[in-house]
Amino acid sequence: MIGGLKANLQLFVTRRCQLRCRYCPIRKGEDSMSAETARKGADLLLGHRSARLRLDFGGGEPLLNFGVVRETAAYAAGRARALGKDLRFYMVTNAVLLDDAVLDWAKREGVLLELSLDGAREDHNRFKTAHERGLDAYEATRAGVQRAARAGAPHFVIMVASPVNVRRLAENFEHLLDLGARRVDISYAIGGIWSREDGEAFFAQLEEILRRHARALESGEIYLGNARKRVEPTILNSELMVDVDGGLHQMSEWMFETTPATGTAPFPLGSVHDAPDINALAWSRFRSYYTLVRLHEGRPSVREALLNNIAFGLRVGRFFRERGGRLGRVPA
Repeated sequence: MIGGLKANLQLFVTRRCQLRCRYCPIRKGEDSMSAETARKGADLLLGHRSARLRLDFGGGEPLLNFGVVRETAAYAAGRARALGKDLRFYMVTNAVLLDDAVLDWAKREGVLLELSLDGAREDHNRFKTAHERGLDAYEATRAGVQRAARAGAPHFVIMVASPVNVRRLAENFEHLLDLGARRVDISYAIGGIWSREDGEAFFAQLEEILRRHARALESGEIYLGNARKRVEPTILNSELMVDVDGGLHQMSEWMFETTPATGTAPFPLGSVHDAPDINALAWSRFRSYYTLVRLHEGRPSVREALLNNIAFGLRVGRFFRERGGRLGRVPA
């Protein structure tokens, strides 16, 4: 974020996905973004007044529309050079389709990969259930994570704890280390209720991880992504997103997307096809909160989860701020 303006933009390049993660709030489908819409999204971002920008690819599973991802990255990189801007790329993927060709491209273009693996097979497959027949979600993702580590492609692994498996968080963290992961981001499931007991278990497990790996964290051998300036609570994430049809949204609009809204989004942002000015799109976390309340004003259960997740996210943010130095150095 530069001067209150978002300096990154996520292209939601497809709603297709091989998985149906139980904690994922985003509606899946068969729609994918066209190359034209993706280019318009890139143009929107490149109109930002900042000299340092980041274009993100997400979904669904973006590698199911890799042709558009690759074409858009090449187009955006060329335009950024012509404009004298420093443009970086970021992609969120389940790693199921992460083969050598994709990794070669990611290394060449400097794409930071966010790979999603929750831990050992039992916990991963419990929450990341396969949608494709015959797919072992854990095995496919594990192979992708280890392939990325061997290739030296820029990446980190995000693991998500839920109230069901939170008491195995430290154990699952060890499993990721055993697989070769050295940059890990620890997150928590949103959209449900974190009880006091489950919350205390989460923080106790975090303390155990910090205790076990104090020396490796201090030396930088292991890096926790939570050491970055991560915005909490994550449920109020107000990043700009471009849907498959070109519609512009705050990410927070989709935090309960699989729960049908009872209201309408109070702050329509238009479409990339209307060529808006990205520098005019700035807002606060309160605006994200208000959007969620208005969208689901007829569903008290959503409001309860929203308030619970806000309170829990604030505690998580405070936990990592207070332990600052124990998280080690942020890598270059």
